[in-house]
Amino acid sequence: MKTWDAIIVGAGPAGCAAAYDLASAGHEVLLLDKADFPRQKACAGGLTVRGLKALRYSVEPVVRQKIARMRLERDADRATTMGRRTACCFMTVRQELDEFCFRKTLARGPQFRRIRAIDAIEQDSSGVNVSFDGEMLRGRFLVGADGVHSRVRQLTGMGEGWFWRAFALEGTLPMAKAATQDLVFDFAPVRDGYGWIFPKGDHLNVGLYSYAVDERIDRARLAGYISARFGAQADSMIGQYAGFGAAQHQPGEDRVFLTGDAGGFADPLTGEGIYFAIASGQAAAAAIEQGLTSGVPAYREFAQETAPIRADLALRTSAARWFYRSLDAAFRLLSMPLTHGPALSAFVDGSDLRKFAALARK
Repeated sequence: MKTWDAIIVGAGPAGCAAAYDLASAGHEVLLLDKADFPRQKACAGGLTVRGLKALRYSVEPVVRQKIARMRLERDADRATTMGRRTACCFMTVRQELDEFCFRKTLARGPQFRRIRAIDAIEQDSSGVNVSFDGEMLRGRFLVGADGVHSRVRQLTGMGEGWFWRAFALEGTLPMAKAATQDLVFDFAPVRDGYGWIFPKGDHLNVGLYSYAVDERIDRARLAGYISARFGAQADSMIGQYAGFGAAQHQPGEDRVFLTGDAGGFADPLTGEGIYFAIASGQAAAAAIEQGLTSGVPAYREFAQETAPIRADLALRTSAARWFYRSLDAAFRLLSMPLTHGPALSAFVDGSDLRKFAALARK
């Protein structure tokens, strides 16, 4: 039986990031997914500056619009706008972005197979057996990048006690002059979350997100929000869960690594997951590279590689709890010109979050 250096389940941003780096280093990689590409994927599709920088290649061909400012709304009477001279967010359609990254990754040499479902995972001291569709394959390492409902996480029992999820629903609203609309985060329509409006050239992506597990978001609620703001109906709606909890999880002594939503690498404060998916996928690749070439225990390397990401997410989890429980005070703080720079930097490139938190404590 052939033994792959790494089997990666899931060909989204996390899986492709891991596969790209490992294949570029000359390792034999098998990439598995239940879908062919392009595929439909619910996601607001906004790439932050640090997400853009984390990628190993330019995604300029699939950037629909570059945004230099954003409007924050508390309610109909309270709003503030912050911006900068250069773009702070890059608008993509997630279906296009995923296919672009998938093709870029395959060009580095990994093999791809479409599967129906994984049936079993068995680990031993030298590798991992993955059974699916009546077949078994073996890899020295396994990366679970298969999303919030991760079969890898379920079959390995790695999601107990720390993993949690929240929901977002989005719609597409065609608009001839969508490019003239502001990027908006509206904190009025849902509890512990926001409504968003992302302009993308010929259409708006409009959605509702809440990290509260008991906040009900459905099609009727989103339709009402879109109708109230634009007097129109969305062409389509699609929902998606995001996975959280990476800050509370420490990798164990095994050959399986969870990345992206599968590993809880999403930000409860904003719901953003693309950057964290890319970063955690690259961390898994770096850990596996060390395990394959130097004999360093890969799980220790993965823990070390993801430690800064987990620390960032721990801070963002605390910030989310404070922000949404003290929304009026938080919005007053955001409305102060002194805080615009740190707040925007925290969103755009991950910097200044501690500075913003310090301002909040004053």
